[in-house]
Amino acid sequence: MEKIIQSVKNHKWAFLFAFLVGAIMVFPQIYFQYDHSQEYQGIYISGTDNESFYLNRVAEVRDGHPSLGSPIFKEGKDNPYLQPPLGEIIIAYLGRIFFLDFNNTILLTKFLFPFLGFLIVYGFVFLISKEKLTALTSSTVLILANSLFSRHGLLVLLQGESPATAFLNFFRPVQPQMNFLFFFGFLLCFWLFFEKKQWRWGIISSLILGLSFYIYLYTWSFLYVFVGLILLIFLLKRQWSEIRRIGYVVLGSLLVTIPYFLNLYRSILHPNFSEVSPRFGLIDGRQPILGFLVPIIFILFVLFFPKKRQNRYLFSLALLLTPFIVLNQQLITNRIFETGHYHWYTNQPLAIIFFIIILFYQTGIIQERWRVLKTINILKILAVLIIGISLYTGITIQTASYKEQQDGILQDQKYAPIIKWLNAYTQKDEVVLADWILARVIPSYTSLNVFDGTSGYYYLAASRQRMSDIIFLFHRLDGLKGEEAKNRFLEAETRVSISRGLYGEYYKEKFGDEVKIPDEILLDLAKKYQDSLLIPLDKFLKIHDVKYVVWDKKDYPQWQMDQYKFLNPVYEEGNFKIYILQ
Repeated sequence: MEKIIQSVKNHKWAFLFAFLVGAIMVFPQIYFQYDHSQEYQGIYISGTDNESFYLNRVAEVRDGHPSLGSPIFKEGKDNPYLQPPLGEIIIAYLGRIFFLDFNNTILLTKFLFPFLGFLIVYGFVFLISKEKLTALTSSTVLILANSLFSRHGLLVLLQGESPATAFLNFFRPVQPQMNFLFFFGFLLCFWLFFEKKQWRWGIISSLILGLSFYIYLYTWSFLYVFVGLILLIFLLKRQWSEIRRIGYVVLGSLLVTIPYFLNLYRSILHPNFSEVSPRFGLIDGRQPILGFLVPIIFILFVLFFPKKRQNRYLFSLALLLTPFIVLNQQLITNRIFETGHYHWYTNQPLAIIFFIIILFYQTGIIQERWRVLKTINILKILAVLIIGISLYTGITIQTASYKEQQDGILQDQKYAPIIKWLNAYTQKDEVVLADWILARVIPSYTSLNVFDGTSGYYYLAASRQRMSDIIFLFHRLDGLKGEEAKNRFLEAETRVSISRGLYGEYYKEKFGDEVKIPDEILLDLAKKYQDSLLIPLDKFLKIHDVKYVVWDKKDYPQWQMDQYKFLNPVYEEGNFKIYILQ
């Protein structure tokens, strides 16, 4: 206990800034409830990109389906997962431990995980650099100001505008929130094992490495390549004892992954796997990928990174060589991953960290050599300047995002009475048909499933026929006649929605734009749409076990649900009407 207290005292600035970063992250959500206390009805302010997708998955774990085989559809609950569930399980059970409702569970993670993530990055950088200022600066820049390292981020900030209006997304639940913790948690523990040769750190790093399979593809693939490079370096140096030690870490992690690979085997055997797997954006190709960030930071590393601590240099060398391999694994596998995920969540963070380490190291050398500068602590001035800019950037992004999105979040509060009614009068896992905006909210706040929901195409239950039926039904409700389908499906906006709904990221990655989906696919779909109109609507809904229909009369007046005699109205308030299928 005394060691912990002393450690907190020795690194008090790190704990202070970790708290500050957590507060900046969670402040918009808390302030919204105060700022709009009269209008707020309990619908969470989720402003980061695709956040509702992850919130639905967390809610599904809370509903008793931790395997996440099919979080939004009724069918497929027992299917093997394609996207690992551990992050969602951690968050859901964290809320259960503290007896928190859904909203407060997410609020807790928005503070707690940035707080822990800051300390983990700080600890890793401090152990590598042996400099508190370097560690403090790196952690602050990485979490609050990473957007400045984008192509136009710094220029936009200098023009007095915010680099982003979707909040600070480095700790978006669940990803990259959990990826960040596991990635840097492994690097921290593995470095301690690598440097101090203490087996407790080896066991922890082995466990984290194995569990990373249940977190994120881009996390474990990067870390395994990194560890492989470390082993290769020791092989070239013929340090057999080091190879054995690290080999045990790898072996232990592989034992942890056994359930993962059993699930993967079951997934491959599923009849819908061949249709669903391309939606993750894996395409054929062997062209090399480099970008500019990875080569630049590697050149800076070779030229300016200190070489006097051999273990540190070799560890860092392997870490910065890894991006070249993961970005170009397709040269061997002929399968191109979504390389942006490596860029955002591994390569860019490492580039920021090593840029700061090199900057502070070289600045320290300059101060030592130039006598005139010895009366001035340039490192502190540099740290204050960069941390100040980072804090300003983070606060600017949060403020601008709040202003940009508060009207939309206020609009979402209108769904609260609908959620209340559904929770009071429906049974668990029944199916609701609603417009796509309401359908992203329902799975988070009820135990119900929806006919269509956020990114439903990522699950094995989402066969091409199932996703085609979703497209057909919403066009049918919009009043699209069979003879009009051909022209409508060839329109740019419809092309994009069909490409995304049926093929996910595939055509975006293959051709660079979803609108480039081949015409023959759309024309064939138009013909199938005409055939689907021959099926009576009530039968069509019953095929998919739809029990309730929620109609937003204001935003979707063309639906005209009152015309269908098989729908019995059971609730009406304001612009909303709920029907039960007879």
